[in-house]
Amino acid sequence: MGKLPKSKEPDLRPVLQKLRNPALFVLAYIIICTFLFIFPYEIRDSDSSAYDSISRKIAFKPLVEWCAPEWWGHGYHEGLYQDHPPGILWLPALLIRLGFPELSAVFYANFIYVFLSLYFIFLLARHFEGPLFGWSAVFACMLTPIFLQYLIRANQEPPLNLAVIAGLYGVVRSEESWKFRALFVASLIFAFLIKGVSAFILAALAIVYWLIFLRKRKTLIFIVLAVVCALSTMVVFELWYRQITDGVGFWQNYLFFQQGQSGEIGLNPLKKIANFVWYGARALWFSAPWVFFIFYGIFKQRKDAASLLKNRFFSLCLSSALFVILLFSLLDRKADRYIFPAYTFLALAGIWIVYHFKPGLVRFLKRKEKNLPLYLSAALILFTLVRIVFHTYLS
Repeated sequence: MGKLPKSKEPDLRPVLQKLRNPALFVLAYIIICTFLFIFPYEIRDSDSSAYDSISRKIAFKPLVEWCAPEWWGHGYHEGLYQDHPPGILWLPALLIRLGFPELSAVFYANFIYVFLSLYFIFLLARHFEGPLFGWSAVFACMLTPIFLQYLIRANQEPPLNLAVIAGLYGVVRSEESWKFRALFVASLIFAFLIKGVSAFILAALAIVYWLIFLRKRKTLIFIVLAVVCALSTMVVFELWYRQITDGVGFWQNYLFFQQGQSGEIGLNPLKKIANFVWYGARALWFSAPWVFFIFYGIFKQRKDAASLLKNRFFSLCLSSALFVILLFSLLDRKADRYIFPAYTFLALAGIWIVYHFKPGLVRFLKRKEKNLPLYLSAALILFTLVRIVFHTYLS
């Protein structure tokens, strides 16, 4: 009798390779969360303190009441919290419900927003320029002052930035599949629940992208319908809110509050120019060093600088950043955080210049490409530790 053929053992290497990167980032997340559990971290900004206090209170309330949190005495305030929609409070409260430490839950939630933002930055950059540039974009955004400053915070800006990046990625690929269209709609709803009227930044950037690159009626109709869908969801939220508060509305009170906080939208050109200069200075600092490479690229292409705009990714990032800065320059109430997405887009535009004008960097990254996820995970751990040390002992 002939020998029976030996059964081949399944080759698990492709599966393990696919699981390697997610496992690295999960491990990095666990480590940086452990840092916040071991080392005390004092919240010093008022917004983070408010969201931390209120989210800890609603964590032990019935889920049906989470739409209408109160101040519960924080900052000597009483009554319903209507300064912003309550979406920023829900993830920390959920984590507390799941057994995570109360004092660190807002930071754990922020880490989730940061990790997801980096993921969608990678996807957006990879879609236009390939995976190697995707990793370059992620490292560039990490190596900015704004990233280090907001790495351990409980503000609305990181989740709003996530919504803008993920939503734009959904728009860019909306003609390919329904799942990308669903991503845009979900991002828009998420932005409304986190930051209210600021969600229109995402809708406006989608329109800007459509005007510059797409100009197909079908896509414009989709964007409009997505906004209508998101607004309809906000109507459902309003009905939920009124049911819990015995008829007290949210959006009218919220818009009244925001109108008083936003400052004038007058027609004083000098003041608006001054606002633009003010935000421009912030953009130069918080997007450094990558924003300066935009000027380097213009200088290198000074005879044909307009050719840079022919690249869709560079144009998308630059136009998005300028739109956000111009929009908030119209308001006379200023804060660094208002133009948060602009910092990300300027860093991405800058790294695109470096990537295309410095071939030595590309060759270096190609040699290290296999280990870039490992370096990224290590950098996230290191930056978290540096942020804790700086905050606790040096500031």
